[in-house]
Amino acid sequence: MQGINSPPWKYAVLWLGIYFGADLLWSGFRYISTGWVPFIPGIGGAYVHALATIHMFPAVKYMEFALGILMLSNRFVLLAAILEFPTSVSIFWINTFVVQTPRQLFSGPNQLLMNGLLILAYSGYMANVFKPRAQPLALWEGFKVDVWKEHLRLGSASKPVLEQSNALESEAQQ
Repeated sequence: MQGINSPPWKYAVLWLGIYFGADLLWSGFRYISTGWVPFIPGIGGAYVHALATIHMFPAVKYMEFALGILMLSNRFVLLAAILEFPTSVSIFWINTFVVQTPRQLFSGPNQLLMNGLLILAYSGYMANVFKPRAQPLALWEGFKVDVWKEHLRLGSASKPVLEQSNALESEAQQ
């Protein structure tokens, strides 16, 4: 099976990051440069207006702008996707279940799908989260030891040893 870092998957992930990053950058830039809050009908519009009133909408747009820059520069993509995820879930919920106009029925699921796929593509870095008995490893200690390189080194070093032991067992049986 091909890994995610080999063609065509690596290009698909790169394209997804560029597309999602450009979407976030444009959304944030449009608000920052014009102050434009989109018209959303019904109770969804009242919610967005309330967010703008308490200055949460501008905070989200500035965050989207910064996260878009990170994604487009291919730096801290997983962190950017994780930070954007609560906003994506909120946009999905409001657009899909509350507003339900054709434009929102496209943009809500699209936002959540792009974000979810990016998190899935980079989720190998979070594999330790799913180990039932993980040992404590502080962030500053994790930067000293690259856990993934260490894992790969141990994995590749144990393979020849295993092959040697299998060869010895075969010789002993003959």
